[in-house]
Amino acid sequence: MTDEMKARLSRSWEDFGGLPFPAGFYGREPEGECMVTMDSSIAGCVSSAMKGKLDDGHRENLHARIARLGEILPSIRDDENAITYFTHLHQMGKLAAEIDDARRAAPTARSR
Repeated sequence: MTDEMKARLSRSWEDFGGLPFPAGFYGREPEGECMVTMDSSIAGCVSSAMKGKLDDGHRENLHARIARLGEILPSIRDDENAITYFTHLHQMGKLAAEIDDARRAAPTARSR
């Protein structure tokens, strides 16, 4: 994990904050998934990952949600705003997971 990855996640988070949630997706559930819940789950895990290593529950949730969102993305390509928003969320979640995985793989001070 590099400082550049963390800086990239921070920039991505800032950019994401400026994107409006796609209006048509408050009630739309592609493939049976509530996109409001998808958004809040991934964004919450990203926010936590920016502060430090995720606990096991958050880590599992993040990996499951980004995998599921990856499956859903092709089915929402009909809405340009939604695909922009959820693709950004997906990429940001993947980067947060990558950073968290690297933190877990790094030796701790006690194991040196």
